[in-house]
Amino acid sequence: MRTVEELAESVRAQGGKVTSQRVLIWQALRNDKTHPTAEALYERLRAVLPRLSLTTLYTVLNELVEWGDVRRFDTGDGHIHFDPDTSGHAELICLRCHSVIDVPDDEYHAQPAPAPQEIAGYSILMRTEQYYGFCPACRAALATLKEEHGERLTSDTRSIAR
Repeated sequence: MRTVEELAESVRAQGGKVTSQRVLIWQALRNDKTHPTAEALYERLRAVLPRLSLTTLYTVLNELVEWGDVRRFDTGDGHIHFDPDTSGHAELICLRCHSVIDVPDDEYHAQPAPAPQEIAGYSILMRTEQYYGFCPACRAALATLKEEHGERLTSDTRSIAR
């Protein structure tokens, strides 16, 4: 993600205004590794910006996505998540609790082939990689449930992964 100064310069170049709300939203996202939803970010920023509207937050987030400074993605939990890390990396997404973490660098050896520049007339800017499974806490909870309920749970856990 660019610096606040670089983003401010980009906004001005496009005829926009550099507002305190934009700057605080950019700063809040800059090193955030939690993959927040807009709603989570809104709750966090309201303490600092009580007059911030959810509409303004979405506008700024959509600008950041459009400019390539933030990536948005769906984890299957009904919310859109935002990631300021647009470098080539992958996420791990839990199918049960929907937690999201970046795949640790020491476990992410496979570098995918570069994305093609164009597909079916689309100009390709980036591609993402996501792995879906169960986090350690959910694996433990599912193992406990399986012990308590026997084989009935086996088919249920398979359906959760689909």
